Amino acid sequence: MSLFTSSIDASPRTLSALALMLVVMLLGPDLTPVHGLRCYSCSVTANSGDKRCISDPSSVEGQSVVNCNRKYCTIQRQEMMDPPDKVSTFLRGCEESPLFLNDVIEDSTFRTYYRSCTTDLCNSGDGLQTASGLSGLDAGASENLLVPGLIGSAPITIIMSSGRLLVLSLFVSIMAVIRGTVIA
Repeated sequence: MSLFTSSIDASPRTLSALALMLVVMLLGPDLTPVHGLRCYSCSVTANSGDKRCISDPSSVEGQSVVNCNRKYCTIQRQEMMDPPDKVSTFLRGCEESPLFLNDVIEDSTFRTYYRSCTTDLCNSGDGLQTASGLSGLDAGASENLLVPGLIGSAPITIIMSSGRLLVLSLFVSIMAVIRGTVIA
């Protein structure tokens, strides 16, 4: 008997295992985990903090970039009404549910700019303009598979190309045929 010849069991269970192994080999190298959202995080008050936080957050010493397990990168810029345009407080960070997504609120003492966005390091502006990188609910939905993580950990996004998605769909169809079920 030759070393490379052997019989293969063609039972549905064996075929299922072979199909699963094929899909893992095809999809495995293309699954790219992305852990959470990266946001700038720093703060400035009238009397303290690194003023570069307002104009150039990437140059702030210390941990100016954080891995955020929340939905939005944010900027909150609060200016005095008198004297006008004097920054009282400036905050960069991340939040699950910001008080305002992109708005300007004024009262007799302060003008407060609220900016929110949903892409990595999108909270880099000065807070005066609306933050870029606010993605809609359907943005990229055809290419991203969201997989919930463990409690207390950041969600994991697996980015899958449309070709790999087609292979995955084909695998599901083959498995249904092997098992004798019909996909509606």
